[in-house]
Formats: sequence, C-alpha cells, structure tokens
Amino acid sequence: MYEYSDIQTAVIVVFGAIAAFVLVTNAIKAWKELSKPSADLRETVEEHGRTIEEDHGKVEDHESRISHLEGCCTEVQGKLENDWKFQQATSEVNELMLLSIKQLLKHSIDGNDTDGLAEVEDQIDRYLIKHQR
Repeated sequence: MYEYSDIQTAVIVVFGAIAAFVLVTNAIKAWKELSKPSADLRETVEEHGRTIEEDHGKVEDHESRISHLEGCCTEVQGKLENDWKFQQATSEVNELMLLSIKQLLKHSIDGNDTDGLAEVEDQIDRYLIKHQR
C-alpha cells in the first residue's frame, strides 16, 4: 500500500502548506500593522478636510456678520457724537436762559441793573452769531 517515504512526503507537504499559510498570514498582518499609521493619518486628514469645508461657510457668515456689526457700531458712534454735541449746545442755551431770567428778575425787583441786562443781551447775541447756521 503506502510506503513510509510516501507518508513522510505527504506529512512534509501538509506541514509545508501549513507553514506557508502561517507565513503568508503573518506577512499580511505585518503589512497591515505597518500601513495602519499611514491609513489612520489619511483618515484623519480627510476628516479634517471635511470639517474645514463645512466650517468655511460658517466663517464667511461670521465675517459678514462682524462687518455688519462694525458698520452699525460706526453709525451708533456717529449718533452718539451728534447727541453729545447737541447736549453741549443745549447746556449753553440753558445757561444763557437762566442767566437772562436772573437778570430780568433782578431788574424787575429793583428796576435797576440795566447794565446787567445789556451784558446778558450781548452774551446771547454772541452765542447766536457763533451758532448761526
């Protein structure tokens, strides 16, 4: 039937096939382990690329909103300056009016101090000439 050398050859062939299979399997595992950092890096870069593309629209939206707010801030600043100037002018007018009323009261109490009335009139004239539009 089978001779010892035929069985020995068959066993060697089977063990050789098993060894070859193990070597190929180990080589594939080693190749996967060696290429894993590269694949992980590629995946991370692709993920970052997608995130950047998604965020690009958000950045443009934020930039346009910031530009709009800066424009509004400039507009509000101008209005505040105008309000401040108006308040200063109103304060000057109020001061002149109070001074005029005081002089009129003083004049009506004692009937004198026409020089004070003339001086206040000159101050009012100077203010009106200075702020004439």
